[in-house]
Amino acid sequence: MSRKILPFCLLFLLVTAGFAQPKLKVLPEAIFDIGDYYQGQRAEKKLSVKNVGTDTLRISDVRAQCGCTATMMTDKILGTGKEGTLSITFDTHAYDGKVTKQVYITSNDASSPKTTIQFTANVMKVLTFTPDFVSFDQCKVDSTYTRLITITNPSKTQSIKILSLDVKSDQIKTSLFKNELMPGEQTQLQVTFRSDKAGTFSGSIELSTDHPLMPKFDLKYNSWVNRK
Repeated sequence: MSRKILPFCLLFLLVTAGFAQPKLKVLPEAIFDIGDYYQGQRAEKKLSVKNVGTDTLRISDVRAQCGCTATMMTDKILGTGKEGTLSITFDTHAYDGKVTKQVYITSNDASSPKTTIQFTANVMKVLTFTPDFVSFDQCKVDSTYTRLITITNPSKTQSIKILSLDVKSDQIKTSLFKNELMPGEQTQLQVTFRSDKAGTFSGSIELSTDHPLMPKFDLKYNSWVNRK
């Protein structure tokens, strides 16, 4: 090889090495929606993390926004063109409605040393109650009072049956207008209170359902009864 060509070859190799960089890419995408989940369910999602750069990708940390989201990365050192699996688990028990969470990946990708993955979920209650508490205020002895509670099935796909109602008090009587709710349907629960003595009383109405996640619900009530 000519002595003149040799320096150019060395310069080319040095320049090429200088431009060799790892590049992290999340597949299929870094922002996504995981759909509808009932409160109490665990949502799981698997993603691929690929090195689309020209040098070895080294992942130093994978961290979730909060303790309700767990993450696990199968491989943290990825050669050019290689992929690893990122597993994300989201615990829905403390949430209701639309939720947005983030997962952060720290790596030696110089262009993006901290990659953010963002996902949304819609957390639904198995049944909703409006109001969610039954109150009988300023009642009188030997008088009857009635409250109506609207019960809604918020699911878009699953029906639910209310199998029974149980109240451990002679002061409370209940009547359910409809016990099977199709997706999106509502019914009303009539709660009647009557007391032959004054005082403050409280308790709960237990609803049993055929839903495997929430077979029982407790609807709380209280009352304040005057002598006159």
